[in-house]
Amino acid sequence: MLVDKSPPDETMFELNMTPMIDIVFNLLMFFLVATRYAEIERDLNVNPPSAKHVQAMTATPRELIINVTKDGAFLINGVEYPLKDLEALIARAVKDNPDQAVVVRGDRKVMLQLPVEVLNLCEKYEVKRKFLTTVQSGS
Repeated sequence: MLVDKSPPDETMFELNMTPMIDIVFNLLMFFLVATRYAEIERDLNVNPPSAKHVQAMTATPRELIINVTKDGAFLINGVEYPLKDLEALIARAVKDNPDQAVVVRGDRKVMLQLPVEVLNLCEKYEVKRKFLTTVQSGS
C-alpha cells in the first residue's frame, strides 16, 4: 500500500484588484467630465477696493458680473461694452429674469462715478439684487 505523504492541496485565494481600479478610474473620469466647474468671473485687470467687513459667498448665484477697469472700460466675460450697450444688456437680462443679480467689480483706481453709473442703470431697470464688490483689507 502506497501512502501519499505530500501536503494536502492548499487553495491559494488571490484577489485581483485590476477590475476595481479600472472602475474607480472610470468613475473619476466620468465625474471630472460631467462636473461643471462654476467660478465667479474674475478679470485679473480689476483690483477691487478693500473693506473691513467682507463675507465670502456661500453659493454662486446666476449673476451678471460687470468689471470696471482702471481705464474706465466695462467688461463682461472679457468683452468690452460701451455704456449704451451695457444698458441694453442689463435691460434684456432683467426682462428675461426679473430676479437677475448684478455684481459690479470696480478697480480701486477707477473713478467712483463709473461703477455708480452701472448701479444707476440697475436702479433704472429695477434690478433687485445689485452688489458692489470689495476685498478684505490687507489682501
